[in-house]
Amino acid sequence: MHATSSPRPKFVNRWHLTLALGLAAAAPLADAAGAAPDSRTPIYLHRAGLGNVAGLKNGILVSVEACRLEKNLPPTPAPAKLPSDDYLAKLMVTETEEYFDGARHATYTTVSRVAADPASGSCALALFAERHAWAGDVCGEATLGGSTPLGEMIDYTAPQPSRPELSTVLASRADCGKKAVADDLAGLPAEDAGGARCVWQSDVLAKSLKAAGLAAKGHDSKSREADYCLYERQPLYVHNGHHELVVLKGSASTEGDVLDQLLGESSAFLNERLLTITDGTPIPAERFSAAAVRSFVSQPGKTSLAKP
Repeated sequence: MHATSSPRPKFVNRWHLTLALGLAAAAPLADAAGAAPDSRTPIYLHRAGLGNVAGLKNGILVSVEACRLEKNLPPTPAPAKLPSDDYLAKLMVTETEEYFDGARHATYTTVSRVAADPASGSCALALFAERHAWAGDVCGEATLGGSTPLGEMIDYTAPQPSRPELSTVLASRADCGKKAVADDLAGLPAEDAGGARCVWQSDVLAKSLKAAGLAAKGHDSKSREADYCLYERQPLYVHNGHHELVVLKGSASTEGDVLDQLLGESSAFLNERLLTITDGTPIPAERFSAAAVRSFVSQPGKTSLAKP
């Protein structure tokens, strides 16, 4: 492990990058709610995104033919045997556990894909997993970890084994030591996210813009623009001025999304859902440790699909 002074990369792929950019653009604005005090109770979130089954099946078939072509195997005489629709419908394409506890924050994310295994002589299917984690002090030192990207593990010309990489990062955040501004949620619609109520980030932003005399549109479930529903009781988790958005779920239409039709993954990344939330339950200190990050990203990157 080595120390750097780079900020924490919270998201692990281009869909998560879209989320990061969207949230940055919609940062809390000054309003009637005033300064946000430091958060007191620990919060744990478990989110997951499910894919578009038809797209997932298409992506698997493409991977099988690509693998067979690279191995100079004849094309499959009949459609490849795929995992059942039920298996693919329940497959967590993306899964994230997130922990907030005062100065400490941690995220553990897994992205999974079913594809032909380059190590298999017959291009048999396997479940591949890419993992990323960040754990430590939001205004101090933390551990960043990741495993080999899916694209490198499923590269049929030069496949790479899953290997963990870790580094120590100094989370020098520009907002640490300053006052965080609270979101004004008064009058905004809230909905059940599955265990807790949440308000849409677009509604929060629209209220601030309208208060400034600007036209703005709130949440639209049919929009292709990414939107994120924040924990109503505490949309921001604040420590020493640094704040993290407490996201319970996402929303974006993938109708007409060619990439989603081809691979079936866009739906998962843009429409994560809340599986579990705890608020006030103590979190073991180990979840914020370098050892936890190391253990997480060191898990196997491939498992057999003998009976999908």
